[in-house]
Amino acid sequence: MAPAGAVFYGVYDILKSAYIHTPEGKKRLEHVRQEGDELNAFDQLELGPLRTLLYGAIAGACSEQRIVEHGGVPALYAGLIPSLLQVLPSAAISYFVYEFMKVVMKVESTQ
Repeated sequence: MAPAGAVFYGVYDILKSAYIHTPEGKKRLEHVRQEGDELNAFDQLELGPLRTLLYGAIAGACSEQRIVEHGGVPALYAGLIPSLLQVLPSAAISYFVYEFMKVVMKVESTQ
């Protein structure tokens, strides 16, 4: 569980950092800082609601890579659909709630 969890959070953090350092990400952060109190909680998310969900889903999918180590490439396809149906929404919602609660609780980002 620990290696998969590390991959899960690591991938999300890499995606988030990469976006925040783009011109679009910097513009969004500046907009949130300037108009933060006037924006609703969803609009105060650093990545925005859709990007937060998308990056969370990608991180969840990447954390499932350990299967190859134990069963080889064919094992990737055994139960793939049920796994994705469970992991992708779960990961996306987890990150969305995490980022949303940071806004609600007024926790400032270190980036």
